[in-house]
Amino acid sequence: MLHSQSVAAHRRPGRRSALLDALRAADGPLRVEELASAVGIAASTAQFHLAMLVGVGMVVRTPVRSGQAGRPSWQYAISPGSPSATSYEQLARVLAAQLDDADGAAAARDAGRRWAEAVPADRLRPASRPDEAVASLASVLDRLGFSPEPRLPDGDIVLRACPFESVAREHRAVVCSVHLGLVEQAAAAIGGGIAVAGLEPFRSEQPLVCAIRLRMPAPPITAAEGVP
Repeated sequence: MLHSQSVAAHRRPGRRSALLDALRAADGPLRVEELASAVGIAASTAQFHLAMLVGVGMVVRTPVRSGQAGRPSWQYAISPGSPSATSYEQLARVLAAQLDDADGAAAARDAGRRWAEAVPADRLRPASRPDEAVASLASVLDRLGFSPEPRLPDGDIVLRACPFESVAREHRAVVCSVHLGLVEQAAAAIGGGIAVAGLEPFRSEQPLVCAIRLRMPAPPITAAEGVP
């Protein structure tokens, strides 16, 4: 199930950008169906991404007054004064450039750990087994836009999307260090016997694919196996 969800989520950041572009180009608020048609996606998919944009304050929604009983429909518009996605990207690029040296990579890794500490506790589901821990970590990464694909039993989690792809291509060491710190701290909070062995950046560049390498615990030796 998680594999199919990851593949379907591959273009999440692009879809949100497209929805924002459609709202900026509109003369007024738009309904879900209008936005879905403009972007070329299903209405349910548009509604999912719009909810995320409302949650971070980039989009506002207001009810459509129909005068009929029942659940209201909604229309969406750009939040007044909301910075554009391009503004966030420019800020990320400036900050990454300041950290783009050996000392900066360590600071970026610490920033990634703080990022993980800001993840709501209910998303870091504690695990008692390694497979549960991998699934929980993948779920966190999925919510953050990495489109993860766990590969058991070797323990790799392939990341098929990067929320900071354009910045990562210019400042690989900084962005990858942030992501490494993020998964290290998240894995430690989840438990389950796994540990982060490292991050393999740019396993594929077109499209950009990276991988988290996990250290899985050795399987327990049964009584029968322990008898010579």
